[in-house]
Amino acid sequence: MATFTPTPALDTFEAFAATYDVFTHDYDHELWLSRILELARAQGLRGRRALDVACGTGKSAVPLLARGFDVVGCDLSESMVARARERLGDGVELHLADMRDLPADLGEFDLVTCLDDALNYLHDEADLIAAFAAVRGLLDDDGVYVFDVNTLLAYEVAYARDMIDEIDGTLFCWHGEADSATESDVHYRARLDAFHRDVRGDDYTRTTIHHVQRHFSDETVRDCLDAAGLRCLDLVGQASGVRLSRPADEAAHHKRLYVAGIA
Repeated sequence: MATFTPTPALDTFEAFAATYDVFTHDYDHELWLSRILELARAQGLRGRRALDVACGTGKSAVPLLARGFDVVGCDLSESMVARARERLGDGVELHLADMRDLPADLGEFDLVTCLDDALNYLHDEADLIAAFAAVRGLLDDDGVYVFDVNTLLAYEVAYARDMIDEIDGTLFCWHGEADSATESDVHYRARLDAFHRDVRGDDYTRTTIHHVQRHFSDETVRDCLDAAGLRCLDLVGQASGVRLSRPADEAAHHKRLYVAGIA
């Protein structure tokens, strides 16, 4: 297997695993995956063997399983994979794997997904090309690859502002470290402090989670797809509430959602 520089995302999600589901409690993966499958089928998706790259705690796999997909999941974080196993059960094949170097023996897939801004935790074009090339090696000739990346609006909202919220007894303090988010193809940083109330309810344990993401412009994404032997089949913008529309707009949408296939 190839050797890559360790990504800080491993430390991020090892620390985040314990509170990730609480922090993302309002993510509507059921609606999101239904819209994603509509886009994928419009571009030729036919089969039902799916690979969920950066599967996290398994939230994005649940709607696929409910629709009859044979799902394989992988994630960089052992703690996230352990929580995915709790959610999905032993019947779902899960692997500990770096998205830049996916195991070649996983087989071929009709659908590959990489969601929830996982690709933004890669820090340069070489890593993005490696991640795309790893997917290409596992994609069926007629397979479809769906992934998202964050827009500048997402970084302005989340990485240039602060937020405090208490959810189910956990206090989250988010600090965006950027003054503003107007520059493409650069890194943005934030710190999340999670305070967990102890069983007696009179003290807190603090976990600090550092998030470092790289914004990837549409031009960069397309260049990297091309370098990896993939091509963009469709691109839509995504706003809050899983509202999809075209054209994708860095100032109006929080995500750009891509559908790609083998070139």
